[in-house]
Amino acid sequence: MQNVCRRLNDTISKLGVKLNRNLSDVDILSTKLNILEKTKRYSLLLSELFACNDINNFKALLVEATFAHAFESAHLPLIYEVNQYKDQHSTVDFLRETQKGQKIYLEIRVTQERVQIKKEKENQLNLKNMYSVSLNGTAEQEEIIRLQRNILAKAKDKKGNPIKFFSTEPGIYNIVVAEISEIILGTVDKSDLMLTSYGDPYVEERERRHIFGLFQKAEPNYPDHILAIADLFLQFRQTIHGILFIIKHSKSGPLDFDLLYHLIPNINLISDSEAQSLDKEIIKALSPWDDR
Repeated sequence: MQNVCRRLNDTISKLGVKLNRNLSDVDILSTKLNILEKTKRYSLLLSELFACNDINNFKALLVEATFAHAFESAHLPLIYEVNQYKDQHSTVDFLRETQKGQKIYLEIRVTQERVQIKKEKENQLNLKNMYSVSLNGTAEQEEIIRLQRNILAKAKDKKGNPIKFFSTEPGIYNIVVAEISEIILGTVDKSDLMLTSYGDPYVEERERRHIFGLFQKAEPNYPDHILAIADLFLQFRQTIHGILFIIKHSKSGPLDFDLLYHLIPNINLISDSEAQSLDKEIIKALSPWDDR
């Protein structure tokens, strides 16, 4: 425990992490990381976290560690960095093998605040010790599209080739886990998740942003540019069984936080009963996300 705490303090000091609450966050996080260390399954994750020299990468690894701790605390062990096939070069972050024999592959993507918004907030804080930033409908559309691109990048490369998820055999479930606490100025809601996943037809008219969803199927009469987007999403739609959206609890600190979740299944690939089975597994470790 002391070794973990020392290494964590060294990393925090090196990165200049600002603690908005108090040093107890460090102690709590150290306890979580110590639990992971004792399992002997997360050596690579912990070594990467302690050796991190980039604040954004540190924040992403911290989400992975917190996610792993949530499952380990619920006595749901995960396997870290796995391949679906032996000759596969790119690994998936986590594998959860259930008592029913299901294999749930989970790849985490953290979408952080846009650089220009972060700079604008920092400038205002420096001048006024407060900030005020707002987004119009076009800016929200851009945020959703950026989120889609980030999620898509976890399943295919820039040439459209699959990079992590290859198997859709019965009992195997491929899930992209999207941490989205910082998008849309931290005001993301479930309609934004439906827009990301299924596009405009699945939300009320006032919430539409001219978005074509990652799981959405195109109709033959759609214009060519929409059909092109549908084709771009095709491999994702055929191999990803769901998107697990996660956010930090509103009372979270920079180091110590709980994760809330909302699972949106791909209805093109899995049935309602399969989606419910996945949800029952996840809810053992994470708390459901009720609209804030």
